[in-house]
Amino acid sequence: MMANTIAVNRNCLTEQRAENDTVRKVSVVSRLKENGSLLLIATMFVVGTILAISCNIPVKSVMGNYSYDVLVILIVMELFTNLIAETGIMQMLAIKLAELSKGKKRLCLMMFGGMMFMISSCLNNITAVMMILPIVFVLLKTLEVDKKYVSVFFAVILALSNTGGAASPVGDFPAIVIMTSGITSFLSYLTHAFPLFAITSVVLIAVWGMCVKKEQDDGAIRKLAVTNLKSQYKNIEIRYDVLKWLGCVFVSMLLAWSFIPQNVLPPEVIAILGYGVAMIICAVKGLRVGQRMDLKSVLTIASFLFFAEVVSETGILSMIAAFLQANIANPKLLVMVIMLITSIVAGIFSAGPAAAAMMPIVVQLCNGPLSAQSDWIAVAYAAAICAGSSLFMWSATAGFILSGKVNNAGITESDRTEVSWGVSQYLKYGFVNYAIQISIALLVMAFIL
Repeated sequence: MMANTIAVNRNCLTEQRAENDTVRKVSVVSRLKENGSLLLIATMFVVGTILAISCNIPVKSVMGNYSYDVLVILIVMELFTNLIAETGIMQMLAIKLAELSKGKKRLCLMMFGGMMFMISSCLNNITAVMMILPIVFVLLKTLEVDKKYVSVFFAVILALSNTGGAASPVGDFPAIVIMTSGITSFLSYLTHAFPLFAITSVVLIAVWGMCVKKEQDDGAIRKLAVTNLKSQYKNIEIRYDVLKWLGCVFVSMLLAWSFIPQNVLPPEVIAILGYGVAMIICAVKGLRVGQRMDLKSVLTIASFLFFAEVVSETGILSMIAAFLQANIANPKLLVMVIMLITSIVAGIFSAGPAAAAMMPIVVQLCNGPLSAQSDWIAVAYAAAICAGSSLFMWSATAGFILSGKVNNAGITESDRTEVSWGVSQYLKYGFVNYAIQISIALLVMAFIL
């Protein structure tokens, strides 16, 4: 009897140990997922420092050429976006779009996609996504949606946050890098890039819109969805008295970036001045703004810039640029090859490292035989990064943030099965987004250059 009791206890202890080991493994994996971005930041700084020391490159000289201006503009534009969002205008626009679409799924996709492009072209795309998501979730929870529609909808939102960010010099990190590089001016980039990315966005919306079937019902559920949305956000107060002044400040910043030379008043100084005036306006008008920002994204960009500057100091990138120029005589073909390489790098390693790593090569080419076409080369470079950013979930700046919010929203199908949206669900849509964007960019460059 005693032996049986001991055997049972031993079995229980073994099972308990196995269960504890499983819990530890799960907790380690979850911690790695939660802190993956911090590990990436640390790795980039450590590897960059080791590379600098091993190549006898003083870290002080690396920091002397560091692109602080890029970080300043990135931070200021995110904070400025918070001020705009606090007026309630984004929520109001999203509700108006839901009303205009009458809850029709195809129209919802097309209208919210268009809104995403326009907002991302002016303001920080991550903040723009975060502002409209709660309204989108209320709408989708009431409508009868399935996994395919959710996948298509957010694939469009993700791709258009990228095209919108690339459409203007202050829309996203790669565009800011281009603006501060000196290879093109603010106005030249805006007039060349915006039409290209607007056309690309229209094509994306049209292609994915055709994948959504028209409803055959009487529209009762759709009307309920819009009514539910309006009831939940009926108390939103739009601070037009603040919004009109913030709009004037933003337009003034755009004009200053366009017409004041960078050597007279640098872009980052204009951004700080504009933000300072905007904060004074909010204080005078009594608008309390909780200024939050994602420091992880800022530190991630900072680590990419540091590593890219170290690599640039080694001379490797100049050698690659010289090799490409020596082996590809046709300037048009050379630009297209660089676009393809850049898009693949952006797809695999995300937009941040691609923009930072490939920029010295583009600058080298623009200062050489392609100097006359530097404005279009800057746009071609941005288009390649934009296409690559839409390839995988991790490639886009807002990718994992958007995925996490969607998965936590509790969107369900008609049978109450919860819808998930992540790397695997986005994969096939990402390839299509990439193919559409890079094809349009290559065709335009083949025609123009």
